[in-house]
Order: sequence, then C-alpha cells, then structure tokens
Amino acid sequence: MQQPPVLSSHRLKLRSLHETDHKALLDLARDDEVTRYLHEGPTPSLIEVANRVVGANQQWKFRGYGMMAAEDSEGFVGRLGAYHPADAPDPLLVYAFSRQAWGKGYATEAVSLFLNWMEMTHPSVRLVAHVNPKNEASARVLSKLGGSPIGTTVRADSHLDVWALTKNL
Repeated sequence: MQQPPVLSSHRLKLRSLHETDHKALLDLARDDEVTRYLHEGPTPSLIEVANRVVGANQQWKFRGYGMMAAEDSEGFVGRLGAYHPADAPDPLLVYAFSRQAWGKGYATEAVSLFLNWMEMTHPSVRLVAHVNPKNEASARVLSKLGGSPIGTTVRADSHLDVWALTKNL
C-alpha cells in the first residue's frame, strides 16, 4: 500500500487529501470560473465531495498514485493528481486551482512536482490529460511540461483534446 508523499517546492506543498479539505474542495467545485472548462458533471454536494476524497485515497492504496491537495503559505489553493477510472487504460492528470492561485505559475509548478514524482516512482505509467480546446491556460501548462496533443475524445458531452505527458524536465 502506497501512502501519498508530501512533495514540496519553495512555494507549494502537495499532500494527501484530508477531511479538513472538504469545504475548500466544495468551494472550488462551486466556482463557475474555476469549473468553466472542467468536465466532471454537476456541482457535487458536500457528501459527494467527501465520497470523492475517500475514493481518491483508495486509489493511492490500490494504484500507488492518486489525487493531492496543493497549498501555499496561506493554505489550500487547489487539487491535482492522477485519477484512474477503472475502465481506462491510462490515468488522467487532472487539476483545478482556486482563482486566488491563478497567474502565479502554481499549476505549472505543482504539475511539474507531481510529474517528476510519477516519473521516479511509476516510470512505466503513461499519463494523459483531457483538455477543453478553449482552455488555453491548461494547454500552455501541459506544453511547458513536455505534453503534446495526440487526439480527441468526448466526455460528458464535451469535445476534448487528449494530451500525452512525457517527462523531459
């Protein structure tokens, strides 16, 4: 059983998701600007957020990777990690950051930390990301980190670009 690591940079700490994150995760899911390009279905209830955290922590136990909380010196700023649906051949890199974290390079920094850790601990796992073509910010983050578009898919009635991530940092 893999316990989530604590990954740190000079500005961010990535750690396991906890019960104390439920409210911040719900606030993130309720922010229409944050979720504009996400394709995760309707806004969850607090109970659904709690169930998602339990599921995310189960992925760590069974797969050795999963979702994490991101914090800066002021606290929770987002979530990111690898979500691996049971019927998918590859895990999905997913992330969402609160608006107060935008424009600071946090997504690039946090995703880079996570990808470096994945490369060291799970070198044979291929991560992919599904990105709304209108989400230019996420496309820039993935491109900076060695990602490239490899196709398209449809999820929750949204047409999405599929990005492959290979670590060459």
